[in-house]
Amino acid sequence: MQLRDLSDAFWWIRRLIFRVDRLEAGSMLENSSISNGRMRFIGGLLLIDEGGALQVVGRLDGNGNFEWSGPWRFDSGNGEISGDVKLTGEFDLIGRLINGDIRIEGNRIHVGGMTLDPTDHGGSVTFPNGSQVFTDDDTIQVFKGNSVMQVSDDYARLQNGGNVVEIDPMGIRMSPAAIPSTPGTGLPIAGVVIQSAMGYLRKSDGT
Repeated sequence: MQLRDLSDAFWWIRRLIFRVDRLEAGSMLENSSISNGRMRFIGGLLLIDEGGALQVVGRLDGNGNFEWSGPWRFDSGNGEISGDVKLTGEFDLIGRLINGDIRIEGNRIHVGGMTLDPTDHGGSVTFPNGSQVFTDDDTIQVFKGNSVMQVSDDYARLQNGGNVVEIDPMGIRMSPAAIPSTPGTGLPIAGVVIQSAMGYLRKSDGT
């Protein structure tokens, strides 16, 4: 620019003062951009105050310690953790946790074709062939098809369909069963094991 008279010089000076005032009063980094460069903080702090946000489009890389207080959430996308994780608080699983043949869904654990479910019959293990081990308020049971084995504080029972063998403090009971007898007398054969009216087994004395 060519200076024609002093008025031009004063106009230039006024423009410079105006620009300096804008630089001193303005926010230096507001609406700023860095292309192929880097901003470095040495012993400083990057503070995002209330109402602000940090948005990353691309990659976020770093090393050192990462500490966070307050709630956080990963909304979408796949993730991977290749290092060790130590959990000191509670872990509330709402979705699924898959680890090879182990899958956790809510409070159920699936190991291959086997399922551990604490809510089924008071707790159960279901095997791939359909058999189950489960418990209720009084017994623990093993179940497969028409057969079941029950164990409680008072008895142990083995059952297939309508055939039952039970052991309790009074002895051994079977149902149904036939009582052998001496031909023509109707009396039980001496020395054989007979079944009482209650279904318990007893040794006959022949009378």
